[in-house]
Amino acid sequence: MSRLLVTVKISKGFETWTDMAKSLEDEAGAEGAKVIWAGANPDETSVYVMMDVPNPEFMQTFGLREDVKKAREDAGADVTSTTIITQIGDYWIGD
Repeated sequence: MSRLLVTVKISKGFETWTDMAKSLEDEAGAEGAKVIWAGANPDETSVYVMMDVPNPEFMQTFGLREDVKKAREDAGADVTSTTIITQIGDYWIGD
């Protein structure tokens, strides 16, 4: 299991992106992936996501699958801008 911090550019706002991400939760979860946290920059042109994935290649094998890629693009994600910022070893989310 790997934990990744990922970013992607978006053009239709954070709510549209989160609706799409939620629609893929069950399918991604069946493959061992889970979003831990997601947030957008103030102008909602980029989203940052911390997620557990079965392996770093998951971003290619699942994220670029034609049906998933279409769902992401329809939600305003610039799929080609998807960037793994870093692997995360440990984290804390405060109250």
